[in-house]
Amino acid sequence: MSDAPSVLPALLAFVGVIALIPAALWVLKRMQTGAVGPQRAVTLVGGLTLGPRERIAIVEAQGRRWLVGVTAQSISLLAELDRGEPGAPARDDATPAPVPVPNPFAQLLDRMKRHG
Repeated sequence: MSDAPSVLPALLAFVGVIALIPAALWVLKRMQTGAVGPQRAVTLVGGLTLGPRERIAIVEAQGRRWLVGVTAQSISLLAELDRGEPGAPARDDATPAPVPVPNPFAQLLDRMKRHG
């Protein structure tokens, strides 16, 4: 028989530690979402990416929602939304309606389809 130490206990300990990592991450995630604390003043309700650095987003604060355009240089208010219907413009006549954004790729595809 050989007097060399067995590698099996060390290998089992290594596998056990690796198996505990996802379990620990799951527990941490559950603890964070269940934590009771102050509510955020501003929340991101939804958004849509339009380009590499352009997007539109629905932001909520103090019970009101806004549709904003976000670029690398600025954030612009596009419309104030009614909280009852997601994506619907507010009933206030002073608020501008969202402007449709032209899609150059879709326009190119349409031209290619028409010209065969």
